[in-house]
Amino acid sequence: MAVKVLVTAIGQQIISEVKQVENKDTKEVIAYWLENPRLVMYNQGEDGVNINFNKYCLISDEASFTIRADYVTSILEPMADVTAKYVELTEADAAPTTEEDATESDNTEALEPALSVAD
Repeated sequence: MAVKVLVTAIGQQIISEVKQVENKDTKEVIAYWLENPRLVMYNQGEDGVNINFNKYCLISDEASFTIRADYVTSILEPMADVTAKYVELTEADAAPTTEEDATESDNTEALEPALSVAD
């Protein structure tokens, strides 16, 4: 699967591993399968752009699901350093943890570490 940025009809920007879901008969794209989606949050500062990745749905443990194709307005290629940070974060999330590693913050994580991208 390729890492892409999907822009939704309501303006959300989602970075995810993405695969097309097609109608078998018509070959029409009807949805996108997302693995490890993250909402992209950012702001422009004097030192460049600060980027944060927020879990797509904080009240669900699911890391894979579909999103209807007609809900997506654009699909973009992320910048290389943004992709690298996304991959680093999602691989860290997938790494097995021991009971000793689990802390209260594991359950209350809202924003993942920021990435700064200079202009």
